[in-house]
Amino acid sequence: MARIYREHPDSSYLLAPRIFTRVFCRPGQLIETVRFYEQLTQERLDMDMDMDIPEAGLHVVAVGSFLILELDAEQHGLASQTTVTVLNADLDQAVARQVAAGAEIVQERWEAPVGAGTRLRHPDGLVVEYLEHRPTNDDVPTPGPEFA
Repeated sequence: MARIYREHPDSSYLLAPRIFTRVFCRPGQLIETVRFYEQLTQERLDMDMDMDIPEAGLHVVAVGSFLILELDAEQHGLASQTTVTVLNADLDQAVARQVAAGAEIVQERWEAPVGAGTRLRHPDGLVVEYLEHRPTNDDVPTPGPEFA
């Protein structure tokens, strides 16, 4: 069962995209990695999403501008080739703008527990995940106990 904590569960409030650098850590290294990035940024995590996604069993935590993904990156193809995630108020508008500017869709829109997403390849070759967040029944008011 998914457990999703987000300080802001609905990204439609964003006036500008929120850009994350993706950091991969192997299973069992999440807490240590989060603590490192909290110290580096002097910010507390504001997302803690432990999701039952069949291909990943994915745990994602955001600290400042870092999106930390606990998974074995070598086993996840395109997901592990993605170095940036862009959280948007409206996914369809963001994708339309980027495609008009020359980006190519490399992974069609999907629906995830937290909202919709897609992957684009920018004209320079950078593979970027674009997301929008929406509230879910799995949202909880605090991060998991390991981050208390």
